[in-house]
Amino acid sequence: MKVIADLRDPVAIFYENCKPRATFLSCSRPSSSFPIRMADHPVLIHYHIFKNAGSSVDSSLRHSFGDRWGSFEGSHAHAIQSSSQLDQFIASNPHLSAISSHLARPPAPAGCLPIVFVRHPLLRAYSVYNFTRADSSQPYSDVAQDLSFPDYIAWALRKKTGSIVIRDYQVVHLSDASWRGNHILDARAERSDLEQACQLLTDWGVVGVVEQFDLSAQVFQSIYGPQLPDLVFQPRWENATIRAPFSPEEQLVQLRHTLGETLYADFMEANKFDLALHVHAQSVLADAAQRTGLMPEAGGNVICFQVGS
Repeated sequence: MKVIADLRDPVAIFYENCKPRATFLSCSRPSSSFPIRMADHPVLIHYHIFKNAGSSVDSSLRHSFGDRWGSFEGSHAHAIQSSSQLDQFIASNPHLSAISSHLARPPAPAGCLPIVFVRHPLLRAYSVYNFTRADSSQPYSDVAQDLSFPDYIAWALRKKTGSIVIRDYQVVHLSDASWRGNHILDARAERSDLEQACQLLTDWGVVGVVEQFDLSAQVFQSIYGPQLPDLVFQPRWENATIRAPFSPEEQLVQLRHTLGETLYADFMEANKFDLALHVHAQSVLADAAQRTGLMPEAGGNVICFQVGS
């Protein structure tokens, strides 16, 4: 079973022409003289991208590992953390079997097993909007509270401070784009960042897709379970702002209608790299599901997930 995109879609065509080549560069990541950690057991690292079902993942990790699950964050909401900083944290907390972090950035330290989920950017943007609108403690909650969803999208497309959260943010999170500017809020994804993020997922060999959460959970369980016997990765839905009774495809049609064609097209253009990453993530997940026997080999049923047109 394989995942394909609608080849009439310019984003899908763009992705087909994308040839991953970049590797992680040092950029301006904090350096460290801390000695290389020799792990005596694998440590699962959940790279928690905001509004990508991360609370649901953390629920499974908390139920699986109890006090052997921990979180690793920075001094404030935008204090991103390097791989070496995460490695130091692991060395200082050798009892931990699983760690979740919004702020840690790849690559994963040696001896670690990565988990990350990717989501269709329009569905993710709607979730970000509703969540920040409902929670006044969230950065830029006042913006979401004052605006309708179309106006919130228009605000983001004007590249206002804080709007990076719904402009190719997933590629930013998984690439050196996080480190290139003076501040994460100034980050901007480029084609090389997409290539880097795609290569990262390919190298990891497994990724979660929010719209295929149940399958993703089964794949992570199948691949990581033998190395972490206490892991019980279940589809626990936590912190879901809106539990829509519609399929992802139906939600996308509704959101497109809500935005109108011009705003919809502008949003898709501003998220073309995240869209391509989402297509690639579906392919990586399908390959992993085939390897673990959770999905028929290529030539069986085909999942078509249009990423816009």
